[in-house]
Amino acid sequence: MRKFLLIIFISFLAKASFAQSPLCTSYPTSFCCEYVSSITINGKTYNGSTGYTATSGGTGPNGYYDYAYSNNAVPTITAGQQISISYTAQTNSTYREYFKLWIDFNGNGNLSDAGELVHAVDYTWNGTKTVTATFVVPTTVFNGQVYMRFIMVYASTPTLCGSYSYGNTFDFTTTIVGAVQPPQYFSHYGRINDAEGTGLSGVTLELYKKTKAQTTYSYHDSFLTDSVGRYSIVTSLDTSDYDFQLLLPSITLGSNPSTTDATYYNQKIFTGLIQGRDYYLGDVNRDDDITISDIYSIFQKSSGAPWKAGVPDYLYFSENSWDSVYQTTSNLRSTIPGAQSITITKPVSSDSTNFNLIKTGFEK
Repeated sequence: MRKFLLIIFISFLAKASFAQSPLCTSYPTSFCCEYVSSITINGKTYNGSTGYTATSGGTGPNGYYDYAYSNNAVPTITAGQQISISYTAQTNSTYREYFKLWIDFNGNGNLSDAGELVHAVDYTWNGTKTVTATFVVPTTVFNGQVYMRFIMVYASTPTLCGSYSYGNTFDFTTTIVGAVQPPQYFSHYGRINDAEGTGLSGVTLELYKKTKAQTTYSYHDSFLTDSVGRYSIVTSLDTSDYDFQLLLPSITLGSNPSTTDATYYNQKIFTGLIQGRDYYLGDVNRDDDITISDIYSIFQKSSGAPWKAGVPDYLYFSENSWDSVYQTTSNLRSTIPGAQSITITKPVSSDSTNFNLIKTGFEK
């Protein structure tokens, strides 16, 4: 009789939710008759199961071992050199077991790409068996940190993803050197807020590019902020080949201040929550001070008063200039430089840049 006693538990195990490495889910659902007790890769040994039951080991679902975090990384692999792998498996009768090891050479999170299966064997035995083998990482792959997955499955060849009956899954990370430097794809992140710190949705940012040999930038793509004002710029352009500019262009806010603008500002006046940045909204008569006359004008004129001729209806501020806006108590119209569009000449890849937008004032 083989392996039918635990089948009553399969439906419960299959519905469970488990935390695993970022690779696709893989774990056994049945136990009784075989397990991997240890695996050694490139000189470092990792423990596996200690017995035939579901509770004999594992870090998430039973029978799954997650070693894909930094303090357990497989020692650095040098491309072009022989790398050793050794593992010990145990059975309680004569069974055929299949073993596979994959390495995500291109770092895309999918180990099924050509050449990423580096070890595949099967054996039939009873008792304890230790397998030793070697493989060579091609020098044509990318340098950097990659994921690895090792699976043993009873009676059928392992597949990368999904659950299976009887066996073990191990996930690892390692770092490859001596191969090809991967492209450094350009990305940039940030947020655009209004004067009160609320994200502005649907604001356009434009990315411009040029090769290192060119002198003129050309338009590449545009990106919109999401519902809370965040933007995410991700490209397939290599920063070693291209330079970039990020443009926050002018936008249309409408010609009149809104009732909401005036109402909210006056609420802050009366509750004592006004801060320096709000002088843009408050100095209606442009005398460098907020007076009762200003407040009265905001109440009476907000729904119909036009902007003063020649005064922009808003200004953008970068992170550095916004610090000054937030802290000053003077008339910001003349003391703090804002802009209706901002260009970042050399945005840093994988970094972030935040902007703030405030309307420049009500006209009496």
